[in-house]
Amino acid sequence: MTATYESIMDAAMQLTPGDRCRIAAGLWKSVGRPPHELEDGYIEAVLNQRESEMDQDPSQEISHQEFLTHFKARPHP
Repeated sequence: MTATYESIMDAAMQLTPGDRCRIAAGLWKSVGRPPHELEDGYIEAVLNQRESEMDQDPSQEISHQEFLTHFKARPHP
């Protein structure tokens, strides 16, 4: 049987939160250096840019609930 994202996530969700955190930390460590998108300063720059965009056009702003709904509906890798 080949492991899939779905089968691994289903199994992981049966674990305690502590065990899931240990697995997440182990997976993160196995990846090595984070991609440039997660390096210090990059995320801050993206957030600052987004804030500037919302200041210029407040109609772009969405509620926290709208964000979560959109985020949960997107396809998983």
